[in-house]
Order: sequence, then C-alpha cells, then structure tokens
Amino acid sequence: MAQQSSVTTLHLRYDGRSEELPLAQLGLNGQASDAEIKKALAQHLDIASEWLASHVVVRTRQAIIVRPEALYG
Repeated sequence: MAQQSSVTTLHLRYDGRSEELPLAQLGLNGQASDAEIKKALAQHLDIASEWLASHVVVRTRQAIIVRPEALYG
C-alpha cells in the first residue's frame, strides 16, 4: 500500500457528472479510508453521506476513483 501514498487526485462520478479534486482540497491524503473519503465528499457536495453508500472507492497508482457501483446482469 505504500505505493498509493503519492496519490493526490480523486476522481468523482456522481449524479451524472464527473469531477476531479485534489485530495488536499478535501482534507485527505492517499491513506484515507473509504469512510473518510465518502464523508469528505458528502461535505464537499453538501449532501447526506448516505447518498454515497452505493458508490465504490477504487484505488489506482494515479488516483482514487469514487463511482456508482456497476450492476451487471
């Protein structure tokens, strides 16, 4: 997990739009938990944190991605 500590960007997909945010703007770093990320995003979006409950947090070397859960079938 040490590789991900250099992650500085978060990509958000919410309500049909995409947004790219610096983690520092949200008061986060690359080691933030999923719950911390969702809480910070809810505050940023001025929504109840429950509205992000169905979103997943995907961590890559370049970014943290928060997006709706993909449903197949």
